Amino acid sequence: MKRSLIGTVQAGLFGAAVIAAIATAGAPAQAADVIRCAYPFWFGFAPVPVAIAQGYFAEEGLEVTTVFDNDRANVMPGLERGDLDCTMRTIGEHMSRPLTADSGLTVIGTIDVSVGADGVVAAPEINSVKDLVGKIFAGEINHPGTVMTQHALSKLGYSMKDLTLKLIATDDAAAVFEDPTVAAVATWEPMLSEIVDNTSRKGAKILLSSADFNGLITDVIIVNTADLKANPAKYAAFLRGIYRAVDLYNKDPDKFLELAAPVFDVTPDQMKGDLGGVDYTSYEDALEFMGTNDKPGKLKDVVAALDDINVQLDLQDASLKYEDIADATLLQALFLGKTR
Repeated sequence: MKRSLIGTVQAGLFGAAVIAAIATAGAPAQAADVIRCAYPFWFGFAPVPVAIAQGYFAEEGLEVTTVFDNDRANVMPGLERGDLDCTMRTIGEHMSRPLTADSGLTVIGTIDVSVGADGVVAAPEINSVKDLVGKIFAGEINHPGTVMTQHALSKLGYSMKDLTLKLIATDDAAAVFEDPTVAAVATWEPMLSEIVDNTSRKGAKILLSSADFNGLITDVIIVNTADLKANPAKYAAFLRGIYRAVDLYNKDPDKFLELAAPVFDVTPDQMKGDLGGVDYTSYEDALEFMGTNDKPGKLKDVVAALDDINVQLDLQDASLKYEDIADATLLQALFLGKTR
């Protein structure tokens, strides 16, 4: 259900109008106690509405307003204008065009890691990534499955240019895979498993899974740099609320799902099933990913790998450095003297 059609439709119906509306919600724009956030319809971001429901933000004197919007053409200008304060998405997507080192956006934390929710389904005769060379690969250009495929090919001295890329909408992946000329398709759960179980192409298999890529598909929290510098305390409060919600999931997942599922118009059981391939990052996980500015964690290596992938896929105009797009300052002693 990752970044599903529901989120895309909602953005298409409302888009920039919704973003403009939440800019005036609750309190005047630029008030230091308000954060306005737009993000894709994806269960990985559920800690935010759960933190709202649990009152974690309110305890800090912070009001958070949210809207689902998967369209970066809406979200990026909203962030740059100051109509929005934050967004969340995979670090690889965030690094894609039109982001540049001076776009005025900063990654301040992580929220979830795909550990099986994204992948590639291959035809029965495809047994390795190398077998894809010269074949038709179907997917979206910046889909996590496509990113993983490029990464795996590069380790063998190949690239996506050695395949025939057929651009599709991920929601059409099951139908597209029925075409016998398609060697593999990039998709996500639950479609990933459903294609393997239900395709007429018996012997189809999951060729690549995000479980095997050590954080390559990580969702991050991105904020407006100017407002971050002007109001660091409110973004620290935002992070605390998110990581307290992750703590709730780890301690009492049933309560977390009871609060989160209605926001996404699904049942707790449906949500639980789709979260099987996802790990929410706790505060300690976020520290491991981001480290300190002097000694960055493993997210720096992920950014370096994705920088190479995105350049190969022509998703970036220029190389990006980790220190130009991320800042771990707020994570240091985040809960010192604060409720957790």
